[in-house]
Amino acid sequence: MVNYTKFGNQSYSALKDKAKTSGQLFVDDLFKADTSSLFFSRSSPPFAVEWKRPKEICDDPRFTVDGASSADVTQGRLGNCWFVAAAASLAEEKNLWSKVIPDHKNQEFNPEKAEDYQGIFRFRFWRFGEWIEVVVDDRLPVSNGELCYVKSKARNEFWSALLEKAYAKLAGTYEALEAGNPSEALVDFTGGVSEYIDLVSGNYANDLEKRKELFQKLSKYMDRQSMTSASIKVTKREEMEQRLDTGLIKGHAYGITAVEKIPLGDSFFSSFNTNRLFMIRLRNPWGEKEWNGPWSDGSAEWNKVSKKERDKLGITVENDGEFWMLFEDFCRHFTNITGCRLVNTSVFSFHKTWHEGSHKTKWVEGQNAGGCINNKQTFLTNPQFRFDITGSEKDVAMISLMQKDKRREKSEGRGGENLTIGFFIMQIELNRAYRIHSVYEKAGDSTFINSREVFSRLELDPGRYVIIPSTFEPNIPGEFLLRVYTSSNPHFRYIEHDEPMPPWWSCCPCYNPPRCVLSVFVIAVDHLKKTSGRSMTLDPYVSIECEGETVKTSVKSSTESAKYEEGGLFYVKKPQTSMLKLKVMDHNTMMPDSLIGEVELKITANDKTFLETHRVKIKDSAGAMVDGDGTVSIRVSCSNNLRFM
Repeated sequence: MVNYTKFGNQSYSALKDKAKTSGQLFVDDLFKADTSSLFFSRSSPPFAVEWKRPKEICDDPRFTVDGASSADVTQGRLGNCWFVAAAASLAEEKNLWSKVIPDHKNQEFNPEKAEDYQGIFRFRFWRFGEWIEVVVDDRLPVSNGELCYVKSKARNEFWSALLEKAYAKLAGTYEALEAGNPSEALVDFTGGVSEYIDLVSGNYANDLEKRKELFQKLSKYMDRQSMTSASIKVTKREEMEQRLDTGLIKGHAYGITAVEKIPLGDSFFSSFNTNRLFMIRLRNPWGEKEWNGPWSDGSAEWNKVSKKERDKLGITVENDGEFWMLFEDFCRHFTNITGCRLVNTSVFSFHKTWHEGSHKTKWVEGQNAGGCINNKQTFLTNPQFRFDITGSEKDVAMISLMQKDKRREKSEGRGGENLTIGFFIMQIELNRAYRIHSVYEKAGDSTFINSREVFSRLELDPGRYVIIPSTFEPNIPGEFLLRVYTSSNPHFRYIEHDEPMPPWWSCCPCYNPPRCVLSVFVIAVDHLKKTSGRSMTLDPYVSIECEGETVKTSVKSSTESAKYEEGGLFYVKKPQTSMLKLKVMDHNTMMPDSLIGEVELKITANDKTFLETHRVKIKDSAGAMVDGDGTVSIRVSCSNNLRFM
């Protein structure tokens, strides 16, 4: 069961019952059949428009004809190829299509039960962290007897036109759907995250290994119902929708419908043939104007492929907008790919499961809208979030920063331009629960772009991290949704407080508040030796201890030297008498861990950061502390100002 919000507080079942009781087909007062629903920038359309119900357009209207397919979605007079390409991809993924169009069988035109038809339809879109159900009536804009906008090749099929109408209602007008990125609609259809791949800067056309990796990545996208599109970037406005000699259109979104390794030859054993071509299939949402290069429809190259294989691939010679290309040619002629990754968070799955952390909040002018890291004085006032990478090895974190969709603002005359957003990531102490007040070393970041969503896939060392999402310039207000996906529980948290809050009994005379803050990062251990024979390998980690609190680094396997960049944060109550203790330990699986050596240091609050290397000490047979084998390198900061770091 999907939890959803009713757009405009319109209840599908209540409105349908009301229409049935009245004997009148549903009329949607929130999205009227007039120019106000078509345009926000003009008071009258540039062409003659009538609003008609499907039964007024054809004799035998159907919601779907022989199910849904990409052929059902052809672009009309609206410059929304990005939406059309996404809707065509949706049509090929039946489970996702059924989620966007719930209970679609009961929304079908049924001539045998004409009395049950009330002219009302519902669709669901994922928007800014929640599913929203949008209700529309079946009145559609028509010019010269034809649907003005999205239409199916079957004249009596209307699901795609009604889907577009519901999406336009969410945006405020049809005109608000002009220009966009396919990833926006793909995310709205799925709740996934969008990923942008620059084929030019990545040099995929000339780098065979990177091209193979990309091919495998797209193959996984297809296997896991993730949807993708491709386009050719324009550098100036007049290039938009310019047709090239290759037949391809610049600034136009093409849906990627298949990636295949196609065997050559006519052998009975072609399925075992190792001579295979890396191929990709694309679809022009116009339903025409295709690639005319090698392996285009009807080209001689297809004679190298057996008829059985051609039939299996559904190769047809017709101007339907769908065509094949060699993957190398695709990487050479297209400039970017936009994918919508469906992130699997189900524990009942054969595919990789991700753990999600998310939070929705806002930047407020004059309070926490600090701008990017270039704004040194205000950057750290931005909202801060923490997450963990657990284990002993590098792991992947996927991070999505999304701002609220602006199309409705455009329809309402309130600007409608995306903010330029991005994020910066720093590694922090393993036990930090409070905001940082100085800039730590960068662990990762994103580009800053005026896109609805910014995404980065990062490989990070074990540890705790802080993400600081921001607008590029300071004092720019806006709402955002931050999502983090990791292989294990990220312990994702919004960091609210700057320092420990006094307990309720802090007024008691015996209460001893923290006097200083101490940050200790273990940088490395070197030249260690085993001190016992409890295990075959030396698997070191470092325990950082102060005033009864202990923080442990990750375990490094089978090594005498290791790098960490992991640390602990301590709010020290008795800096004059307390000590900082570092214990270098050898991890044992079946028995207690053994001590390799330790270092004990006094605490000095001097508002400075020091890099220090200490030889570890160990007790001799008489109980005296003597030099042991190995060193530990640390970075230490300490201050009486609890907001120093």
